[in-house]
Amino acid sequence: MNGTTSQLLSLITHGNYFLTTGQISPGYYPNNVTFKFCNKVDFLHLFTQADGTTAEGVIAADPDDWFNLLRQEGCRQLKAYYHPSERNANGTPDHQLAGFVGGGGTWLIESIYDSYSDFWAARWEVNKQNAPEQKIWSVSYGRTVSQAETINFLPDPVQVRKGLKDILTDIHSFALGHQLINWADIFQRALNILDGSDPANNWFGSQINENGYEQSALQLMYAAMSAHVFGGMGSWNDLGFETPEDNEAYEKLSFYLYDYINRALISGINSYKA
Repeated sequence: MNGTTSQLLSLITHGNYFLTTGQISPGYYPNNVTFKFCNKVDFLHLFTQADGTTAEGVIAADPDDWFNLLRQEGCRQLKAYYHPSERNANGTPDHQLAGFVGGGGTWLIESIYDSYSDFWAARWEVNKQNAPEQKIWSVSYGRTVSQAETINFLPDPVQVRKGLKDILTDIHSFALGHQLINWADIFQRALNILDGSDPANNWFGSQINENGYEQSALQLMYAAMSAHVFGGMGSWNDLGFETPEDNEAYEKLSFYLYDYINRALISGINSYKA
């Protein structure tokens, strides 16, 4: 699972728990696994200066401060927003770029108020290359859009579940047919999570605050996380096949798997009920 997306989803679930209950999970920051390689996670406000240039200022020094700020401002709930990227000049699809920071489409946090929404975008930068325990990343979430129309996007969970199951079944069969046993096992595990035979919270439960989510939503999220095989060297993206037909099938299956993973994450994470 992409670390940038994992952290964004974690912030949303733990933030919603705080907005509902006023409680922050003990030690959430910096101990949650999604902050493992981060030496800083802060939150910025972007503003226009007198000379017309854009500047930024820190308004919350860490996630705990941010949750408190949101509550003071009257935020009712946090949601995820995803938009696929436009194809670049080389025509590279999102799933082939998903292993790189900033690649694979645009993920935002939507903070919803009574009559509008703000949107927060993440910026990941390596600022301490030789930091102890590999804490090399500085992460800032900037409020890039303020007081915009609320989106609160929620794909139909029934339709998404069916689509994810279908593509997982097809890509599992493809992997088995090409003796890619380790990959087939990953896709089978995701199918098991989706149908409830494997709860998966031992894998992903520490990232996500499960309060406020029905079991079906958790299955959708955890199945999608488990099936996220897209990265750089050594990942599913790094495969190749002998025939054009196999390569075409591989690219098509990969495209639709990535698409339904993102749909499932959005549908699951945005189904939160206070």
